[in-house]
Amino acid sequence: MEFTCNGTTLNWTPERLVIAGYTGKNQEAVKKHIAELKELGIPAPPQVPMLYDLSPELLQTLSEITVVHNDSSGEAEVVLMHIDSEWYVGLGSDHTDRVLEAVSIQKSKQVCAKPVTKELWPLASIADRWDQIEIKSWVEIDGKEHLYQSGVLGEFLEPKKLMEIVKTRGYDSVNMALYCGTLPLHGGFVFGGSFRAELVDNKEGRKLELNYQTKLLKNAEEE
Repeated sequence: MEFTCNGTTLNWTPERLVIAGYTGKNQEAVKKHIAELKELGIPAPPQVPMLYDLSPELLQTLSEITVVHNDSSGEAEVVLMHIDSEWYVGLGSDHTDRVLEAVSIQKSKQVCAKPVTKELWPLASIADRWDQIEIKSWVEIDGKEHLYQSGVLGEFLEPKKLMEIVKTRGYDSVNMALYCGTLPLHGGFVFGGSFRAELVDNKEGRKLELNYQTKLLKNAEEE
């Protein structure tokens, strides 16, 4: 895969892709969210935070992903990437099959590509203001763009803490891509269509932008 950081090209092959879930600092809010998911038929995680180990080839920088049914949706997340012994920050989407999620969360994530920005920042360049970095996403409804998620990274565990948990659970972080958790939605899931997200560093006046479309594959089982 090819990325850019401050004008430099980074060629990298991820060896591990991990999606971290339930990573909010406010554990009471996390418990409330888990209870809400249980009402939707999504089982509670056996531990918090939860780590889902996925195939690294799911990580993609394409502007279009394909799915079989129109029952999947995206979620904006910061992605930490270990490249050439350094940590970088990208902006990704944990696109997930919401029907399969009620059966197996890991399977629901494994069946969808995981879009990520081609542009990255060094993690060290935002480490001192991690909590203030803004993250937002938008979806398309009836041809109009609507705000889907909004917040700051201070709502999540800081990278050092999350990496400590990853290490404690026995994961090797070398050449890892780590999705760090997502924000609550403004409303319910919106399936298919276009998804747009931004990670904004107001101090430096810069942002990472993610844009992709969801395309439905022909469903052979419905022919």
